[in-house]
Amino acid sequence: MRGFLAVAAMSFRVWWRDRSSAFWGVILPLMLMGLLGSAFGRPESMTFTVAFVGPAAPGAGNVPGSLEPVIRQALGAVPVLKVVDEPRAQALAALRKGNRTLVVEVAPATPDGTAGAGRLLRVDLYFDEAHEQTGQAAMAVVQEVLRRIEQAMTGAPRLFSVSTHSVSGRQFRMFDFLLPGVMAMSIMQTGLMGVSWSIADYRERRVLKRVLATPFHPMGFLGGLLTRFTLVTLLQSALIFAVGVYGFGAKVVGSVWLLFLLAALGSMAFLSVGLAISTLAPTAESANILGSLLNFPMMFLSGTFWPKDIMPAFMQPIVGVLPLTPLIDSMRAVATEGASLAPYAGGLAYLAAWGAVALAMAAWRFRWE
Repeated sequence: MRGFLAVAAMSFRVWWRDRSSAFWGVILPLMLMGLLGSAFGRPESMTFTVAFVGPAAPGAGNVPGSLEPVIRQALGAVPVLKVVDEPRAQALAALRKGNRTLVVEVAPATPDGTAGAGRLLRVDLYFDEAHEQTGQAAMAVVQEVLRRIEQAMTGAPRLFSVSTHSVSGRQFRMFDFLLPGVMAMSIMQTGLMGVSWSIADYRERRVLKRVLATPFHPMGFLGGLLTRFTLVTLLQSALIFAVGVYGFGAKVVGSVWLLFLLAALGSMAFLSVGLAISTLAPTAESANILGSLLNFPMMFLSGTFWPKDIMPAFMQPIVGVLPLTPLIDSMRAVATEGASLAPYAGGLAYLAAWGAVALAMAAWRFRWE
């Protein structure tokens, strides 16, 4: 046991003193969390930038008694609208560049200041087809403002009384969705890239051969290495979790202990896969390449950064067989829904089977020289 602990402590010190390992294992995940947190960890606020084209725009004179100033003032009083007075050509150019959500153009009034007897005052709304959803939302707000102005001026009686009621649902942000995926991705990368490279490097530098020449049991040496990798993986997950929750306000509604348990299971499974990769690679560099070949498809197909359901139908069978998929699904369900592990037992058993098969393959193919 003393030798086992000594190997684990030695390996941890080597990892900590190696600046590149510390960077890829700790600094890089934290930088990624910082970027994602800066982009998606801020409170959501919806504001539509609306260009107003009409006599109220700079350089245009108002017709006394006209409706355009009334419309302009009413739009400016809506909190979700940021109204900018612009000429028509400039407003449409800004809309095409994506700098405006909507352009509101009020047709020139008649000399008497109104739309004229028996005529409707025309209001044209322009939106960008490339941002149809936000354009439609802004148009709904503007149309409601126009309807209220018309009702106030005509004195038409209201036929409906609409009441709105809020329910205390949990606010769900994109960053809450990303946090479990990044944790699972970090676990996978340490297993596939870290352990495979280290053991292949030890074999290439004949460190493993020297271990055989000592009275220390070789399996104790491997056990100490894997223990260090497991602890480092859990440490990385804890750091990512702490930065996400306490640094960027990510909300985790499920059990932290279940997340820890899933991280441990994922760590053991992917460390076993990494150990198997090290038996296939003659050098540390080739081990790194093999690990990357497995790492990148899983990182982008298993739902780390976006829901896996948006993948094309022909790719869904591939997504379903990737071992990272059940780990992300279960960690995300626990973190965002407070789910238990029972609905995900099948996927977790599949992940454990990956680890068991990889460990058996590593035991069969492992060579000390």
